Amino acid sequence: MKLTVALAVLEGIEHSVLNDAERVRACLERAVVAGGFSLHELRVVPFSPVGITAAAIVGESHLTIHTWPEEGRAFVDIASCGDPDGVPRALDSIVRDLPGAVVAERRDIRLGPSVP
Repeated sequence: MKLTVALAVLEGIEHSVLNDAERVRACLERAVVAGGFSLHELRVVPFSPVGITAAAIVGESHLTIHTWPEEGRAFVDIASCGDPDGVPRALDSIVRDLPGAVVAERRDIRLGPSVP
């Protein structure tokens, strides 16, 4: 098994962007393309009074964005068992797509085949 994961907390994002379901959907769709992933399903769930969770199920694993508009923050989780370079490309796309976004914290995980 090989797996590449990027987890990131983004800050400084405009409230209106983080609470706009269509904008978050478009951001995730562009990230799927940027990462070279094959999209199976994309779901966006807005919460009341604010916040959105969006998930893209891709052939290689998944991409998610969880937003906290009241704090100007988003949490991004991207995992792939495909091309390891697709994960940072997808994350870079999300950061570029969310106005004012700054990566406050990031974790990268790469797992390769186990050696007996």
